[in-house]
Amino acid sequence: MKVGIVVGTRPEIIKMAPVVRECQKRGVAYFIIHSNQHYSEEMDSIFFKELNLPQPNYNLGVGSGLHSNQTGNILIKMEPILLDEKPDVVLVQGDTNTVLAGALAASKLGIKVGHIEAGLRSYDRTMPEETNRIMTDHISDYLFAVGPNQHKILSKEGINADNIFTVGNTVSDSLFQHLEISAEKSKILADLGVTDKNYFLVTAHRASNVDTPASLQALLALFDKLHAKYSQPIVWPIHPRTQAKLKEFSIEVPSYLKLLPPIGYLDFIQLQKHALLILTDSGGIQEEACLLGVPCITLRENTERPESIEVGANVLVGLDGDKALAAAEKWLAKGDFSWENPFGDGHVAETILDIITGTEQVDLQEKIVAKNETLAVVGMGYMGLPIASLIAQAGYSVTGIDLSQDKVDSINRGECPFDEVGMPELIKKVVEQGFLKASTSIPSSDTYLVAVPTPHKDNACDRSYVFSAADAIAKVAKDGQTVIVESTISPQTSLAVEQRFADAGLQIDVVHCPERAIPGQTLHELVNNDRIIGASSSEAQQKVKRIYQSFVNGEVFLTDLTTAECVKLVENTSRDVGIAFANELAQIAEELDVNVYEVIKLANRHPRVNVLTPGPGVGGHCIPIDPWFLVENTKSGDFVRLARKINDERPYVIGEKALEMLSAVKGKRIGILGVAYKANVDDCRETPADAILDCFNKAGVDVCYHDPFVPKWDCPRKDSIADIEAWADVLILVTDHTCYSKLEVNIPLLNTRG
Repeated sequence: MKVGIVVGTRPEIIKMAPVVRECQKRGVAYFIIHSNQHYSEEMDSIFFKELNLPQPNYNLGVGSGLHSNQTGNILIKMEPILLDEKPDVVLVQGDTNTVLAGALAASKLGIKVGHIEAGLRSYDRTMPEETNRIMTDHISDYLFAVGPNQHKILSKEGINADNIFTVGNTVSDSLFQHLEISAEKSKILADLGVTDKNYFLVTAHRASNVDTPASLQALLALFDKLHAKYSQPIVWPIHPRTQAKLKEFSIEVPSYLKLLPPIGYLDFIQLQKHALLILTDSGGIQEEACLLGVPCITLRENTERPESIEVGANVLVGLDGDKALAAAEKWLAKGDFSWENPFGDGHVAETILDIITGTEQVDLQEKIVAKNETLAVVGMGYMGLPIASLIAQAGYSVTGIDLSQDKVDSINRGECPFDEVGMPELIKKVVEQGFLKASTSIPSSDTYLVAVPTPHKDNACDRSYVFSAADAIAKVAKDGQTVIVESTISPQTSLAVEQRFADAGLQIDVVHCPERAIPGQTLHELVNNDRIIGASSSEAQQKVKRIYQSFVNGEVFLTDLTTAECVKLVENTSRDVGIAFANELAQIAEELDVNVYEVIKLANRHPRVNVLTPGPGVGGHCIPIDPWFLVENTKSGDFVRLARKINDERPYVIGEKALEMLSAVKGKRIGILGVAYKANVDDCRETPADAILDCFNKAGVDVCYHDPFVPKWDCPRKDSIADIEAWADVLILVTDHTCYSKLEVNIPLLNTRG
């Protein structure tokens, strides 16, 4: 793994510092490209020295200029660096021209892009930053959103949910890492002759506030009103742009304004921490003020950081002096400031590195605090064991139940019986500390959780495993206890489970909380995704909400049982229908002799259109199955059933195309590239490769496969791409593993992934 880190301005250096340190800590190879968009010593290189960061590996020296000129120069100078360094991912942060140019350069070269602070929106297109952040988001592969607001914005803009990660903001890391250091080293308050909570702090640099005489005069008039009321010194570390405009317009500033040249980060932390009030037009300072517990008045009509307003730490006033005065009066009359922190816990860079490197870091030494509650999880599969481990890590005494003695023994040894990122470390931790044990029998517990398989049988949900689990729980359960069903089930199954307990003479609260995670990122998604809790009583809702909030960072939504059952089914049915349209469109385009990918690309230029791309079919344990669960007991749903028919037939359509190619070259051997149902996992459940292989077997051709993640499948395996190319007459790409992203072969290839 090699990471390219791109910076260009003071805030980017500060917010990327924790990422650099995390790379150093883990031994991850990295390099720093600095565009020098801020090109003065006081706005730029001083921060590398002060934050004890390594000097950039590359300085582009672009300086200032028109937006297009600056962006273009960065692109021109960055491209050969990326070609030479060949990073796996390029990380950019924020919304500057450097960010957009860095993301564009990487994306054009097929390098993955990670955007830190993704999803911020002011909805003010007069701000060049707004254009930069929107464009960067839509070409990024990893979108690191600060919070739920940004996650929702990105989802509404049509960005794939699998690419969005709610992580917080690295500003929290940087601030918390340097707060104590700044207190020791900074002498700024003494140098200025100001004391704690006896001055206001100001920053202003945006074009709308400083680029015209009228706006600058309005800004100074706002300060006059505050000074007339409170007689406080106003400290103003002035941006070079603002200083130049004051000189250009021959505007004199009043003596109560303590103008400073740009200062270092450690000094600025102390100025923020000890200010009575902060006035700013900076996005980052809104965040830092909120984290430091200092009230903030934002000198703008909009903000891309609405969280600070939502928690009561910030107010928008524009350049209206009366509004600013009213906000100051309200806060200063109160005198005691406290609000929630919406921007991160100081470990955001760790989470970002976990995601891009595919590792979840588990502190094995961290002592788990016991909650003195018991919970039994029935089913130790791909979802049951991770959920049991996370609940155990939260302090519950968990027993995992499985019929397989081998699996039970493996868990009790602290071993993970299947391959999933982060699971071996987590299981080792919770087993060694005594919070997770496994058994083949169900003990009496405060709460029970069912995570057993629900296969489809004759296009319907096979509920027998769920019912068997409920019947087994009924033998040890007591009145008033709770049973959570995590398994994906057809609507009204929870009511049927509730009735089974009633028939057994038990009053049990049945709760449904559908799992929403994917292999390869299970732990991350179980922790960070929003969760739905359905129950018949508010007491059961609240009890289970408390359990999930012990380890879930996402929001928890409460509803009734059947609605909760429908939610996940509708999510996956929606995706299935969208895929079916794309696959049908591919057939239409072929008949019309047009390129389906070109059609989709141009259609998606419309802001309200998001057509998916066609593929070889639909795989996995959710999307091909959940639509049947949704409509199995309804008369309506013909459209859903048709979509299923289209997607089920798609692998055979693809298989016939490959056979036509084989016939054209008079060959006898077909090589399949990738047989897992999705990229970069070893999971072959419901993979479209099964039907494609069936098609080839019926045609009597020889078949081999290559898949770096799947060591054994239903036909012979070749160890390398070179081996399968040398053996085959035709190749078919089924799974878009990363190793195939730059595939170059010299024999006919059917690329089902476009």
